[in-house]
Amino acid sequence: MTSDRVDAAVVAISMRNRELGRWADLAANVLTFGGGEDAIEQAGLQDFVWYELPRKFDEEDWVAAVTGMAVLLDELGLHRYAAIARSTTTTAVLDAWSDGSSQGFARYKAASESSGVKPPDTDFLEWGAMMGLEEARAYSLVETRLGQAIVAGRLRPGGPNWKARQRELTDAVLAEPDESNPNVSIRLAIMAERLDLWTRASRPERQQVWRRQLLEHFADPLPDADPEPAIRAMRWLLEACKAGVPLTQAGYLPPALVRDATDRFEWWPWHGRPRSEVDVHELVTLREIATSLRLVTKRARRLTTSKEGARLRADPLELWRRLAATVGCDSEYHAMLSELIAHRLLEGPAHGDELEEAIVPVVASQGWQTNVGPALPEHHRHSIHRPLYHWRLFGMLDEVRPRWIEQKPTGEAVTSLTEIGRASAMHLLRSLAITPRREI
Repeated sequence: MTSDRVDAAVVAISMRNRELGRWADLAANVLTFGGGEDAIEQAGLQDFVWYELPRKFDEEDWVAAVTGMAVLLDELGLHRYAAIARSTTTTAVLDAWSDGSSQGFARYKAASESSGVKPPDTDFLEWGAMMGLEEARAYSLVETRLGQAIVAGRLRPGGPNWKARQRELTDAVLAEPDESNPNVSIRLAIMAERLDLWTRASRPERQQVWRRQLLEHFADPLPDADPEPAIRAMRWLLEACKAGVPLTQAGYLPPALVRDATDRFEWWPWHGRPRSEVDVHELVTLREIATSLRLVTKRARRLTTSKEGARLRADPLELWRRLAATVGCDSEYHAMLSELIAHRLLEGPAHGDELEEAIVPVVASQGWQTNVGPALPEHHRHSIHRPLYHWRLFGMLDEVRPRWIEQKPTGEAVTSLTEIGRASAMHLLRSLAITPRREI
């Protein structure tokens, strides 16, 4: 539809009230971008009134701008949209912006999410804060479709199970063929775009080469591998805590459970028995990971498997995916080290110091900082062992250590991936590549 009818509406309003016509003209421009009324959508209307207007215009003009927009929408017969502009929600959002930008943004976000037109995260896609062209185009398309569903009565924000219905509609759109490549879905096009950006954003050249090499095998199915070696320790903890485990006065797991873990997984190579959870680094790390992944919850000195933990305990493959996607990634820095470990070990076994020699120059060139200044190569060399510890904990490494005779090793140490370790390395890299972008 052309802009003739929109232009005529602005003229009609201006003839009745010149000042109101000025604001109606602004509304026409921001809602249609020079096109016809078919370009007007709920998401764009809300974003302007609830976000752009309070950020870019003086507060004294907010009411006039909203009034002009509502009058234009009524003139075009779009009374539902006019009601949104005049709504108490709009008043509340603008009042929040008057109190401060953080309050305004929080109220805008809450109002947008409850409106039903903002694309939600689903089990198949989490939207990024920073989007490439494909993702931004898909996001806009989902906004349009959700708005249409609301108008058609197929989505009723605030009604029973409306968020589940919203996710269902979103996934349906993402499953449609991509506009530029009908052979793949919109969701897969977004993943391909993220992978491309992930590859091109890497530095130095060694890391980019590794990432480019991964592209050739990225769509291949993961190797058949029994996930049990990678999940057995976590499944044990989730099983032990399913009914709730009373913690000690100091907040540690009970001694009997600690002894069970050390006997079951051979985590205590010394004489005697561990006195506490803190004596067993593997158990401390396991609990930290379970907590960070929200697989367990702690309330009133009791550690209990969460609903998500119970779900994953019953689904070995999904539990493995969750662990493999984050193995060694307890910080952005360690995630980088874990990525580089995966790249190098996928090439083959590392003999002696080959793993450190391959990784340290790459990470050293990326400019990481410590609290006291630039990180030195020695820092990276030492830090590699933290993510390696996580890989080891979940049975992903095959490590051969030479015997020592007269305080000298009889050969080189060899580090390689187990079968499930190789599958885990591929899954980790894929997860890192397609994770939502939070920054450029």
